[in-house]
Amino acid sequence: MKRLIVWTLLLLPALAQPLPEALRKGLETPGVANARLDREGRARDLARTLEDPLRTPLSELQARQALELAEARLQRALAQAENEILAAYLQALEASLQVGLAAKAVQVADLALRATEIRVRGGGATPLELLEAQNRLLEARSNLEVARRGEESAQASLENLLGPWRPEGVAELPPLPQEDLLETLLRENVDLLQLKQSLELLSFQRGLLDETFTPRREIEALEEQIQALETSLDNLERSLGVGLRARYAQLGPLLQGAQAAAEAYRAAQERYAAEERRFRAGLTSQLALLQQELALLQAQLALAQARHAYLRAYYGLLASR
Repeated sequence: MKRLIVWTLLLLPALAQPLPEALRKGLETPGVANARLDREGRARDLARTLEDPLRTPLSELQARQALELAEARLQRALAQAENEILAAYLQALEASLQVGLAAKAVQVADLALRATEIRVRGGGATPLELLEAQNRLLEARSNLEVARRGEESAQASLENLLGPWRPEGVAELPPLPQEDLLETLLRENVDLLQLKQSLELLSFQRGLLDETFTPRREIEALEEQIQALETSLDNLERSLGVGLRARYAQLGPLLQGAQAAAEAYRAAQERYAAEERRFRAGLTSQLALLQQELALLQAQLALAQARHAYLRAYYGLLASR
């Protein structure tokens, strides 16, 4: 099946391992491997059935259905494996950014404390202000420790899936998919396909019954099963369609949110560059420059989170099959 996303690969530094490479590891997961083996087995079964001169239309239908279902299960397993890898990858990436932000906050709080100590000695600040500055530094250090533990946990979860892996920031997002993707996902849904196949099989079996040789009671029981399956199929198709449309509706606003966050990040970069020029000219303090750098890192984290929210929704939609 053609992949739904075409990624733009950038020149990457050594050791960098971008998201597309991580997602390709989904092919190696146990669930995907087992589903592939099952599909291969069903393909062999169908080939044997077609070579059998004594095969019946019913046995051929069942063999074709088994292969179709195995293929759908393989696609679901791959989509779910990619979604799981994506979640771990983005979590590790965000955790790393959180550590950088927390470390910068410690620098800001430490420098602010030293500035407050100087002001207290000069009579320009109160002991209460000094205490508040000390508390802010303690809180910043505590936040840094929490962030580091979170990074260790997230990295361990990622490596449990992929082995040694260092995630890299996601620069390119997949475009908003066409709405006809929903029809494809609905058509390939494993649960819906199973019901369709059951209905097809029962309808085929009903066509084999002859009222001359089959009690009417058996025919009516089979027809009741067909009607019940038709109702279940309609209900499931309607329910799945509503869920897919709801997931799809989230993508547009999330992509716009990522674009807005990118604009905010560019603005933060410009503010930091201006503050750096002012610092070099002696027009602002080192503390003010550090605070502007902290704001830049906050904007960077917000951008990453906005992009990741879109990616999670995108791959979550693809896994709804």
